[in-house]
Amino acid sequence: MQQPDNNSSKTAGLPWFALGFLSVFMLAGIGGGIAFFSAGQMGAGLMFSSMFCGISGLMMYLLLQGHKKSRAEQAMLQGSAPVEGIASNNKTGYKGMLGIGAVFFVIGALISYPALTEELPKANYAVLLVLLFPLVGALLLWQGRSKLQHWQKIGKTPFFAQPFPGNAGGQVGGYFTLQHGRFAQLPQAELTCLHVYQSGSGKNRTTHRQPMWHGQSMVSRTVDGKHWLVLDVPAELPATGKDPRYKGRIEWQLSCKGTLQQGPEQLEFSRQWTLPVIAGHARCVWQPSAAERELQQQQRQVAAFDAAASQIQQQVQGNTLYLTSKAGRHRVAALSMLLFGSIFTASGLFLTIEALSQGGMLWLMALVFTPIGVLILLFGLFWLGRSLNASVAPGKVWMQRTMFGIALYQRQAALSNADQLQIKQTMVSTNGEGERTEYYCLQAKADGKTLVLAEGIIGRDAAEALKQQVVEALLR
Repeated sequence: MQQPDNNSSKTAGLPWFALGFLSVFMLAGIGGGIAFFSAGQMGAGLMFSSMFCGISGLMMYLLLQGHKKSRAEQAMLQGSAPVEGIASNNKTGYKGMLGIGAVFFVIGALISYPALTEELPKANYAVLLVLLFPLVGALLLWQGRSKLQHWQKIGKTPFFAQPFPGNAGGQVGGYFTLQHGRFAQLPQAELTCLHVYQSGSGKNRTTHRQPMWHGQSMVSRTVDGKHWLVLDVPAELPATGKDPRYKGRIEWQLSCKGTLQQGPEQLEFSRQWTLPVIAGHARCVWQPSAAERELQQQQRQVAAFDAAASQIQQQVQGNTLYLTSKAGRHRVAALSMLLFGSIFTASGLFLTIEALSQGGMLWLMALVFTPIGVLILLFGLFWLGRSLNASVAPGKVWMQRTMFGIALYQRQAALSNADQLQIKQTMVSTNGEGERTEYYCLQAKADGKTLVLAEGIIGRDAAEALKQQVVEALLR
């Protein structure tokens, strides 16, 4: 088994420079607050000290958590398995959401009150924009609290990796246990190899989490209550940590989703673990039987066809397959974009009106808020109102684009073979728990044209299942 090199096994010390720098910021906040209090300016003192201490404290907490995670990762890569298993990432994410929400809410409230009381009597309505800070904070607090309560209902679900660490070139697997409830049906797990890197600098610095490979497996339940899973991993994939072939670092994440039954209540089960993976050929001590593997493959295929049928309306008349990608299927995503787009657009228009009379920096803010808001708003409208009708018959395809029920255009083409059908990824979204949702479309290329036959399909398996049905209708 290939072990990590010595350099990668050394655990870095605490980020003392960053902690010292943030401590200075915190002391400055405390000192400034005391100075304001001494001058009788209680509101300004609270606002100043809360901003400096709150932001510095949150960043120090995140730094220490990152250091703790790095130490644990290096220990696991050296084969030191945690006795209590690998904890899921979900609870830490929910606590982080609560912390960020608290900082936004407290600072926003402290800024909003004096700003509104001083500026609104002067008819300076642009000051209302400061309410966005406590509003965002309140939303994050509410979401973090509800997510944490949901997590507590299910309880801890530690993962015990086997082999430990997992092996790229062998297998990654293991088991987890449940504290409360049972699965209504066995869930599905997905293992993803991620290239995590940053681009840009300063305020434009962005963290990217690019998937390099992913595999799926059904979860099995043995008589001792352990929920096992195992996946074969290609040898060419990199191990956890730094890799000279990539500019960032490599992470391996295992996610599991299903439905949990607790008495009369059904709960959505969603857990994510970060697993250590090294290069090697070790395999899991537990292996599903050949019959179980075949059953899992059948269940995956059935699930894919069911997912395709639930997302894309299908109807067969004679030798023609009719497909309908209905409008409003992704209503939550569309309404979220409409909400944020409306807020940004309204803020931009309001700033434009104020800039006409006051000028100055208001023009810059208006030019930033307005186009961003309009783009998000238009994209939300497109997602909410778009629909697509298509038909597939032997040797030919046809499609019609509609928007809010109004036909915009239609195309048709002759198709001679299945190679002219393609699955294309159109969008990827990531929620607060780091779970990715991939959207695909099925398109046909013929006569120099590209015809979209189905769109907004969640998951590649569902897209592949739909493509198989289209191929059968095309070549029948």
